[in-house]
Amino acid sequence: MTSNFITFEQLEYKVVDSAAYIRLNRPDVLNSFTTKLYGEVKNAVRLANSDPGVDIIVITGTGRAFATGGDLDEVLSRMEDENPLALYAYDDNMPFDAVKYSSKTTIAAVNGICVAGGLAIASACDIQIAVRSAVFGAPEARIGLASSMMPSLLMSKISLSKLKYLLYTAKSISSTEAERIGLITEVVEDDALEARVLEMIQEIRRTSPTARSLYAEYINRLLPTAPNADLQRGFRSEECQEGLRAFKEKRKPGYER
Repeated sequence: MTSNFITFEQLEYKVVDSAAYIRLNRPDVLNSFTTKLYGEVKNAVRLANSDPGVDIIVITGTGRAFATGGDLDEVLSRMEDENPLALYAYDDNMPFDAVKYSSKTTIAAVNGICVAGGLAIASACDIQIAVRSAVFGAPEARIGLASSMMPSLLMSKISLSKLKYLLYTAKSISSTEAERIGLITEVVEDDALEARVLEMIQEIRRTSPTARSLYAEYINRLLPTAPNADLQRGFRSEECQEGLRAFKEKRKPGYER
């Protein structure tokens, strides 16, 4: 989709009633993230931040997923690329800080599966509204990857014991459980997401945009951060490469017992 300033290929961007809507649009692969899509999310948030007519950003997905993790074919291809800079495309395009430190209030409208990079995007938002059928998880360790972003983004939301359980087991949980442990803000019925997002926007707009922006700044000062460079340590491990190949070949990785 083309805005007045930039062309997006893997997401849709529009502004309606002063709210910027960013819709991830790779439904055939459950909105998995290419480096291009990561970069487009980053730029869409920047575009909304630069628009004085926008006060709220809503991020959602197309189809039955909000978003899943990185496109594994691309990740493996970059790992096997002889160009030593190939993997740095992830460092350069990661959108999590852009979402987390956005000057506008951010809402994740979680319409379905929300795992890995999708969970990171949703967690970086200020508010998360999820349909009842949504599931949440951090499955990276199953392919041998330790994502530095997950502890950074989830540490302030859930208890340490729950965080370790999610990361160490790579299990998914229901939206009801996600709400119970504080991972998301609230759950609605599957056909009520759009209406509830509009209601939430009206609730938010009863407060001052400047006050909200300052609160976000104060809160972000208290939250842990993880440098993008830490991603390289996870990507470059032998077990991560083995895990990705095993996933692609539909077999168990060598480290699984």
